[in-house]
Amino acid sequence: MKQASLGIVGAGEFGTRYLGALQEIAGVEIRWVCDRNLPKAKAAAGGIVDVRITDDMQDLCSDDQLDAVVVVTPENAHRVVAEQALQAGKHVIVEKPLATKEDDAIALVEAAKSADKLLMTSFLLRFDYRYARLKQELDSIGTVRNIYAYRNFDRSLFELYSRTHSFIENAIHDIDLILWYVQSRVKQAHGFCRNTIGRENPDINWGVLEFENDAIAVVQTSWLYPPQAHDKLQWNTGVQVMGDRGVLEVRFDSDGFRANTEETGQVVLDQTGWATIHNEPRGAFGAMLRHYVKCLSGQSTYAGTTPEEAVESMRAAVMLAENAENKN
Repeated sequence: MKQASLGIVGAGEFGTRYLGALQEIAGVEIRWVCDRNLPKAKAAAGGIVDVRITDDMQDLCSDDQLDAVVVVTPENAHRVVAEQALQAGKHVIVEKPLATKEDDAIALVEAAKSADKLLMTSFLLRFDYRYARLKQELDSIGTVRNIYAYRNFDRSLFELYSRTHSFIENAIHDIDLILWYVQSRVKQAHGFCRNTIGRENPDINWGVLEFENDAIAVVQTSWLYPPQAHDKLQWNTGVQVMGDRGVLEVRFDSDGFRANTEETGQVVLDQTGWATIHNEPRGAFGAMLRHYVKCLSGQSTYAGTTPEEAVESMRAAVMLAENAENKN
């Protein structure tokens, strides 16, 4: 198996997480770490052997030995970085969302088609066995009629993630899943938001999506939880799918491995999303990255969110945000 040579653009918390996971995946060479803050790039690269450090994206684009670029920048910079990489003939992974504007997302899809390169948006939940198993069981409940998806986080994280509207940054995970389950385009979107914390974007967000096949879905995301132990607690997230013949549900924080210590109290430990076992990324995140690497080497047929599906998620999220804004 030929090694896949990857470069990481963005050396923040998520960039560091990608670096740690990719180092443990067979067949991967981390060739570049790029960040406008050069000391941050050097710190993120740590002891990776033979890695190249730069603050200039052009260094990655001009490297003929580089196969793919992982874009883990702030959301509003996704297009400019990913487009450069695609135009330079590199495969690309973009941390979700694909972009913050529908036009930018469409431009990236066109750039990937023009370059004939694999563009993946990191919707890791399609690789979470619970959500994927729900997809496999859809036929058992007949036609999907109604979906409710929720995703709640604590307010301490909102200091960073309020930079992007939560329908686009946060609920888009669930929008992607809903589109995967419903298999229909959004006809209308109704957004309802409240800003109780006073940051750039609202912290309470409810959306109603109506689909061309008459299915209806509710997405809900808020940032009102008190501070949590992020490295231990599974998020308060889940989905309920109702069909003609039954109901399927995923609830992250109700089952699984629990710990109760004097220091932490009772917590539900992450097993599937970002789980690392024996220094290997074994959760949905690791499964997604291993799948992408296999696709690069021709060992697997791509099964993640397609660029076109990522655009549709982007379209729905923007519709919700704009509809909510127009109510004010």
